[in-house]
Amino acid sequence: MTTTAKEIPHFKGWSKIPEGYYTKTALKRDMKLKPVDESKHDATLWAVGGGKWKDFVLYHIDNTIEIKQRKVKLLDVTDKNIAEALYTINKSAKLSRDTKQSSYHNKNFQVVGASKTRQNKLYDLKDEVIKKLLNEDRMNIEGYHEQESYNGDTNYLMMLKLEGFTFHIPTSEKETAGLKSLGEIGVISAEKTRSTTINFYESEKLLNHFVNNQ
Repeated sequence: MTTTAKEIPHFKGWSKIPEGYYTKTALKRDMKLKPVDESKHDATLWAVGGGKWKDFVLYHIDNTIEIKQRKVKLLDVTDKNIAEALYTINKSAKLSRDTKQSSYHNKNFQVVGASKTRQNKLYDLKDEVIKKLLNEDRMNIEGYHEQESYNGDTNYLMMLKLEGFTFHIPTSEKETAGLKSLGEIGVISAEKTRSTTINFYESEKLLNHFVNNQ
């Protein structure tokens, strides 16, 4: 007697996925879960991703386990480490910015929302760190750049420097009075142009400790 393999369900379109089924990416990003066995998916999906129709595999939440959080060491709160950590966080935020924009054009709105949330979270942390550094007189203001926005308006970006790393924060035309004009600047790339010794998780932990514990 032969047995027939259980036929797994197939869905077409993101909106047709029943409750409880998720991609591996969504499980990790939104719920900190992972499949018990990645080789055994529970459903398939035909949907738009990256601007074209393609196949995805889905896992049911009942067949997942919690991802163990990695232990991340807390680095010394030195200006050098803060500068490297801030650079790492800043570039990661810009990567989420780019992912959000490309996903919007590809109409992958689920990714748009997640990328926007992550981008804002990292930029908020960056702003808190810079505010504290300025209050403690540990960061230099170099001047400001002008940047043309998508609708033709002019954005003003204050440039700051710490341990050889430069950063920009939005400012107003009024607040640029007395600052050195550094000319025009285009969209700042998410690509890293400096080597660092601190990874993303170490950076996030260090900067959160800096703003909350000193």
